[in-house]
Amino acid sequence: MTSNRIATPAWERRPLTIKQSFVTALVLATYTGVLTYIVVIYAHAFRSGFLLGLQIAGIGWLLIFTSTFASYSIMGRRVRVEIPVAEAVSHLREVLGPIQAKAEHDITIGSRQWHVFTHVVDRGLGVGVDLNDLESANAKAAVEICLSVRHRVGRVTFVTGKGNSSSRNPELRSQTLTQLATAEISADFHLWKKRSTITLRPRKPPMPQREFLIKMAALGGPLAGFGAIGFMDAAQGNTLSGVVGAAAGLFLTWLLITHSR
Repeated sequence: MTSNRIATPAWERRPLTIKQSFVTALVLATYTGVLTYIVVIYAHAFRSGFLLGLQIAGIGWLLIFTSTFASYSIMGRRVRVEIPVAEAVSHLREVLGPIQAKAEHDITIGSRQWHVFTHVVDRGLGVGVDLNDLESANAKAAVEICLSVRHRVGRVTFVTGKGNSSSRNPELRSQTLTQLATAEISADFHLWKKRSTITLRPRKPPMPQREFLIKMAALGGPLAGFGAIGFMDAAQGNTLSGVVGAAAGLFLTWLLITHSR
């Protein structure tokens, strides 16, 4: 008998090739260098400072490129282990076998009989589970089983119908939404609602605190430093402007780290 024990999310640290690390570092360094150059020449009202801007932007580019390339080359990238859709379909068909047996006694309006080979299918990007030919109790049990093995399945789409009064089972959609819209599920999955389907899509893996701090130090130091220099130059040496520039550099670093994975 297949166990319904909840499996934990599976992550892996995927190493990047030299080319991937180089391209990532090149993009981040060029982005930073261009912004730094613009700030410097803006501070000089576009009348001078062109050479100074190139010098400061060039130093910034070199520091950002070096630290980023080293970071990604050594640490790689932490990603969720991809589950083959065929494997997920096979597993769900196995654990939903008891629902198929119960569905033989369902009193449904439609003529279709619920069967794992017709109602649990490959949808390309994930598994599709059609609940439309199940009574409410069996549909609820089917969703509970799917949730109990969700980390062995990955992306799954529940076909519920629109949930309007003319539907065969008007309460099916609201019942399924209630089961899925919990803090435990939301911690690991995005909930996508469409007119007649509800999809659970795995979230990005959380970043370990140690890795976050290393990247903040490697990227945040240069970005904060050049942000402070650029803002102080624009404000004619005003210290408060330097603090704002440093804060802006750290904020940009946080965005790059958390939104570019």
